[in-house]
Amino acid sequence: MTSAPNQSKLDQLCHTRDNAGIETGLQLLVFFICAALVVSRRPDALFNPQFFAEDGAIWFPQAYLSGWFTSLFHSRSGYFQTLPRLVASIALLVPFRFAPLVMNLIGITLQVLPVNLLLSARCRNWAPLFPRILMAILYLALPNTMELDASIEEGQWHLALLACILVLACPPAARSWRIVDIAVILLSGLSGPFGVILLPIALVFWWFRRERWRLIVLATIGVSAIIQLSALLTTASATRSHATLGATPKLFIQLLAGQVYLAAILGESGVQIHRRLIVLAAAAVSGTLMVTYCFLKARLEWKLLIAFCALVFAASLKSPMASFTVPQWQALRGASGIRYWFFPMLGFVWALTWCATTSGNSFFRFAGAAGLLVMCVGITNDWRYPPYTDFHFQRYAQQFAYATPGTLVTIPIVPDGWTMRLHKKNSACHTLPVGSVDQPARGAHVSDSVPVTGWVTASEPIRRLSIYVDRTLTESVTPNVGRPDVDSLYPHSPDKNKGWRTLIDVSKIAPGPHEIEVRALEADGCEADIAIVPVERSR
Repeated sequence: MTSAPNQSKLDQLCHTRDNAGIETGLQLLVFFICAALVVSRRPDALFNPQFFAEDGAIWFPQAYLSGWFTSLFHSRSGYFQTLPRLVASIALLVPFRFAPLVMNLIGITLQVLPVNLLLSARCRNWAPLFPRILMAILYLALPNTMELDASIEEGQWHLALLACILVLACPPAARSWRIVDIAVILLSGLSGPFGVILLPIALVFWWFRRERWRLIVLATIGVSAIIQLSALLTTASATRSHATLGATPKLFIQLLAGQVYLAAILGESGVQIHRRLIVLAAAAVSGTLMVTYCFLKARLEWKLLIAFCALVFAASLKSPMASFTVPQWQALRGASGIRYWFFPMLGFVWALTWCATTSGNSFFRFAGAAGLLVMCVGITNDWRYPPYTDFHFQRYAQQFAYATPGTLVTIPIVPDGWTMRLHKKNSACHTLPVGSVDQPARGAHVSDSVPVTGWVTASEPIRRLSIYVDRTLTESVTPNVGRPDVDSLYPHSPDKNKGWRTLIDVSKIAPGPHEIEVRALEADGCEADIAIVPVERSR
């Protein structure tokens, strides 16, 4: 452990005038160089931007239909996710065809900002400048992170890293920067469960430092943690996966050694290199030994960073959203490049950096340097991620631009199989109804009669649902079934009944492809498609 006198001397670094960081004038240059490096790993994020996952399926459509302010108060997966909703709202300020580009640019910005902070004088209490430069390079080049690259969908993970570094950094001198710190920490706390995890870290840091600024930071994190915990307690059971965890010691070793330690050094291919449990166990022990040594010997900032990474990893394994069917840990075993590996890999790689550059033990200095040298393999293998499937977003953006109000435009988005369903708004309507058809499935083969079920919600009561087959009115119904799952997503909807069930007759239509269209009419007269489902009439 670091001796008390040395620790006290290091604590005084925050109160010296020694910059020990990159000058303010160079920070902008550093930002653009790092942004270029991020884009070089997946250039299509900038040159062929498309909506990714919930960016297109949830955040942008809800901001567009419900309004930016209202959408901020919708929780999802058990907690509030303010960052992607706020960014989707910002994207509303530009023409629709530029919306994915704006969201990606903000995602890239959030991915780069931790580097600027790490290299600033505010992190002089962590280590000299050279180790921090190495930390920044390894962060930008971290293998096995494809899902997080240049995307706002997973931008809250980079924001959480930024918030964690701010908590452990020297206090800002200017009042304006203190306001920025509080805003970033609060936004991070309201953009996932990270505030709940960061709270004990901030508490311990304040306990050892006993500075007024640390207490203000702690209070800010506490506010966001209370808000997120209340959302978790009230909505998690209805919105999170109920698939079994399937945790076993063998799977834990496979996840820790394969997806964290080996993948951080060898890249995604490292996950598949060794299947033998004895090899994985050796990797798990070796990696944990390096992290533990850093935790025991490094100064307080490093200890708390490693603790934060470990807590995020533990929370990810305790309640992942990896599958709705197969046991969660089994699904995680083959899920390379996802968000759950980001913090444990970063903590491991930065622990290697500390061992290689700062440790006083020659064995651990050699082991850390050897690990970083071998990591060049993973960086080389995973530097350039394959481009996403080109779904020709600009063509659909043009189709949406010329669509009549109330029309539902379905846009294929990344990853494969995901779609964005966007209703063209009517200037006379503040909001439009939204919903989905659960049955029949897209492409289903139907016979003489077809059960049609789904849900719908709006800011006004729903007066009528009209079901069309090939644009011909077939049935009219009203919602009369409760949907607790939809209630949790739209708690302010005036309708208690949001679901419906009906049976339509298609016996007189010819065999072949057809479309079932559902339109909803609000009490204020606003009407919109909520689903268009292609089906196949059997012979």
